[in-house]
This record gives sequence, C-alpha cells and structure tokens, in this order.
Amino acid sequence: MQTYGVTLFYSTHEAMKAEKLAKEAQLKVRIIPTPEKIHASCGFSLKFELEEEGQLRKLLQEAEVKSEGFYHVKREGLKTDYELREDL
Repeated sequence: MQTYGVTLFYSTHEAMKAEKLAKEAQLKVRIIPTPEKIHASCGFSLKFELEEEGQLRKLLQEAEVKSEGFYHVKREGLKTDYELREDL
C-alpha cells in the first residue's frame, strides 16, 4: 500500500508558487494533474509526503497561498481512495 498527500489549488499560478516554496524549504513535493475523483478549480495539484504535511500547511499559510483542500491518499493495486482532511 502506498500513502501520500495531495493538496488542491484555485489556480495554476498558486500550485506553481506552492511547489517553488516547498522545494526551497527542501520538502519532497511535485506537481501532478489533479486526480479525476477530486473536483477542483485547477488542473494541477501538489503531491507531498504525509510526514511533511504540517510543514507544508504552515509554509503555505505563511506565504498566503490558498489551498482548496488537503487529501490523504491510499493506493493499493488499482484502487485509490481519497480522504479530505479537515481536522488538521
């Protein structure tokens, strides 16, 4: 089973800005197409390591980069589940 996080953005500009900031902070992130099962304003999302979620949230908040939501993803074989995280 593979687990990771995905955060969505309102615009491509915000997604790219978030990626740049996170990489400068040496977080393991990368831009991915927004998964089809998740509806968002932007076609790009940021994939991240779950262990770094707190750091990423803080970084985006401090830089005033607006996110549409953070998801935890569980991938097992061909099945992928997305859970919106509102509790963090």
